[in-house]
Amino acid sequence: MLEYFLILIAGVLLYKLLSRKTEIDSTFNLPPGHLGISILGESLQFLYKQRKFFDERHAKYGNIYKTHLFGKPTIRISGKENLEKLYAAENKLLQSAYPESTVKIVGNNTLTSSFGRDHTEKKIKIMKCFSPEFLNEVFPEVSEFLTNRIKDWCRSPSIAIYPECNSMFLELAFTSFVSMGMPKSERARVQTLYHEILKNMFTLPINLPGFGFHKALRAKEELKSIFLKRIKADKKSRFEIPAILENLCKSEDSEFNDEVLLNGICELIFNAGETTTAAALCVVCNLAQNPRVLAKLRQELETVDLLTPPEENNNQSVDLTPEVLSKLTYLDCVYKETLRSNPPVGGNYRKVLETFELEGYTIPKGWTVVLGIRETHHSNSGIHDPLSFYPERWLEKDSSKLGFLPFGMGPRRCPGKGYAQLVLKLFIIKLCQQCDYTLSEEIPELVSFPTPKPKNNLTGVFVSRKHRK
Repeated sequence: MLEYFLILIAGVLLYKLLSRKTEIDSTFNLPPGHLGISILGESLQFLYKQRKFFDERHAKYGNIYKTHLFGKPTIRISGKENLEKLYAAENKLLQSAYPESTVKIVGNNTLTSSFGRDHTEKKIKIMKCFSPEFLNEVFPEVSEFLTNRIKDWCRSPSIAIYPECNSMFLELAFTSFVSMGMPKSERARVQTLYHEILKNMFTLPINLPGFGFHKALRAKEELKSIFLKRIKADKKSRFEIPAILENLCKSEDSEFNDEVLLNGICELIFNAGETTTAAALCVVCNLAQNPRVLAKLRQELETVDLLTPPEENNNQSVDLTPEVLSKLTYLDCVYKETLRSNPPVGGNYRKVLETFELEGYTIPKGWTVVLGIRETHHSNSGIHDPLSFYPERWLEKDSSKLGFLPFGMGPRRCPGKGYAQLVLKLFIIKLCQQCDYTLSEEIPELVSFPTPKPKNNLTGVFVSRKHRK
């Protein structure tokens, strides 16, 4: 009898808790929108609708609206001018604050979850490693890796586009930054674990069996055990760990910290692998849907004698180098338009440090703000037909009006921008040089949360291209 009474009391308390409305200063002129029910807010609607959740509210309310996600009252803000103001106010009005589930999955001692002075120090260390010298050093390795992988695609009857891109860029990130050997079976497991983490990165932080948060934490722990095993198997001194990790995994007493090291590996490979996977997927889809763009790319490569790789042209073609890569104007347009039309990261999370006004609305202290990159790219009034894929728009004299924000701005701008640019441009060139292909869907449908990926099982047939001299 006592058990039933306790269950009844617990049920009543839970009902009152969920029914309680978020306390708001009545003098605040808050943006339009709804907060839902306390704690849950509109989280369930968001998890069900994902990108459509934001699209519907942006269409209804405009650039600024309120909601309630993952236990936090939240305001999503978009618009080029708005975001530029807010990125400039980093650590003054705003501070990085991802949802609790995201921080716990990524780790408290990572670049993503750090802020203020700690973030600045970590980023300085990473930026030293993402130097032009590092990019020049990995350039030939990345080029050869992509060449060989696309050759493998051409040897297969068909491939599943997203899983193959994901496998390729996770492995590339692993070899570029960690320099450890890993058998094929283990690579497949790593890919599966990262997919589990990505799928549950933004969810309710309920650590119980069956919930996505619990699955992601278990996947993260298994990843760390795999990486630790690789470190021991390679019998490498810790002082031989690549500089990009060596700089991050020292504690205050200058001793290496296993937890920081393993979290650093997981974060680095996740950020470098998953975001480039999403961008590469969009490259494949965009070029398949826009043969005019593909033809123009090949024309540019042919103009500088790059369309045929040197190994297939008796070494008569120009060697592909970082200097040559930087001079390919239309390639740069395609690269930028890919990230503009489908930014791998749709928004950045911040905590409001001080109450401020924006467009006449009050943004209260303590609330969460999401800086809407995707909506800013897709609804910019200064862009003609912003939803279309049109690389030539980047040839305009003043392209700054396009509001290009895939890497963010300010102190928290993505430190891996140079690496992403190198890898994606080389990938585009290899597609143009090596193959023709068709996709199973004429116009692939993509879902965009947390990163772009096909809604259906998108496959492709890749055929080795016969070069004409």
